[in-house]
Amino acid sequence: MTGQHQRLSRDTVFEVLSNSRRRFILATLRRRGSPISVSRLARLIGAHEDDVSPSEISASEEKRVYVSLYQSHIPKLEAAGFVEYDEEARSVMETPATAEIDRYLGPVPPAVHWPRLNGIVSLAAGTTFLASAADVGVLTALSPYTVGGAVVLVLLSVTVAQYADHRRRSSARPPELREH
Repeated sequence: MTGQHQRLSRDTVFEVLSNSRRRFILATLRRRGSPISVSRLARLIGAHEDDVSPSEISASEEKRVYVSLYQSHIPKLEAAGFVEYDEEARSVMETPATAEIDRYLGPVPPAVHWPRLNGIVSLAAGTTFLASAADVGVLTALSPYTVGGAVVLVLLSVTVAQYADHRRRSSARPPELREH
């Protein structure tokens, strides 16, 4: 289904979403936004199903999951137009049709655009510091050291928030795979 995107039937979407491994694949692709190897998917799914970390999955368990992905789940997802399989790289990537699942599973939570936020905060902090050092406006009542300390605190806070967001996103299970 390369190139042109057509609206999928509700039955097709529900059939595809009826299997937890296919939901896991789609959610992983939606979250990553980039291709992923089938072996990495097999390791992640095996870890999820066994409730262990991916590094604890045995080679035989990874192979068992890999075979089911390669023979059953990925072809079904590809036939429905949700993924494209790259035989040479042995990887899958989402297609525009993958966005169709958002109506059923909920949208991927928007990510904070950290580079933009860092740039805005840095520009504001730098401007504030320079204005303080040049005795401009209301900042004349504050020492440059006080303003500098506040600037450092703001930048540190943004860095900590970015780190926490990264850790939360990298360890979170897709919403449809969380146990209730």
